[in-house]
Amino acid sequence: MHHWHWFDIAFPWIGGVGAIVLAILLFATDRLRSDPGRSRWHDRVWLSWLGVAVYLLHNVEEYGIDLRGTFHAFPDIICAQLGLPPYPNCPIPPVFFLAVNVTAFWVAAPIAALLSRRHPLVGLSVYGIMMVNALPHIVAALGGNFGGGFFTSLLFAALAVWIVRACFGPGRMSYGALALLVAGGVIAHILLAAPLLLFLNSGLNLAVLVLLQLANPFLLMLILWLGERWRDGALISNLRPD
Repeated sequence: MHHWHWFDIAFPWIGGVGAIVLAILLFATDRLRSDPGRSRWHDRVWLSWLGVAVYLLHNVEEYGIDLRGTFHAFPDIICAQLGLPPYPNCPIPPVFFLAVNVTAFWVAAPIAALLSRRHPLVGLSVYGIMMVNALPHIVAALGGNFGGGFFTSLLFAALAVWIVRACFGPGRMSYGALALLVAGGVIAHILLAAPLLLFLNSGLNLAVLVLLQLANPFLLMLILWLGERWRDGALISNLRPD
């Protein structure tokens, strides 16, 4: 049996406070902009930080409280989707959820945003995760399940559309860079799900499961960094500087 530690319950709310702080910096100051003379919504650095804030809000909806008023709903949703009993009897260890979310959205995504001035595709790495993550939430809603992250997944979808318009195309990064961003998001989700299934069904060691989740978002950043360097920057060669 697994029992929740206080931090398992608290982490989405701590991240939510971080999202509020970021929202103030994003919309009330110019500190997270690369060029105050242009629209925030066309500023890649600002958009990179916006992605961090929105994903922290998504964590609040998944692991804090969802639209139905259910607290800490997402772990039981995952267990149900895998045909497992709810907690405390679900065999997925709580540390798995911390390894995924704290690493990706408290550590890796802010680092990517800090790098976004010099590495524009790396800076948008959180959007690769968003683009893929929105789909299962929206599909679940079509089946009548509006809990565990549905509302913020709509924000993901809207931001994905805007990112494509604002950051890719003539005078911006190439559509090949966009394809790599989406592919990176797919790979990140495979590296999230496959080790978990191996842990549940094939005896993968817990330490290995956790270490893979700790490495996963940084692997995504590495893939995008290599994409920026591919063929002397062919994927981003038409990008106008901020």
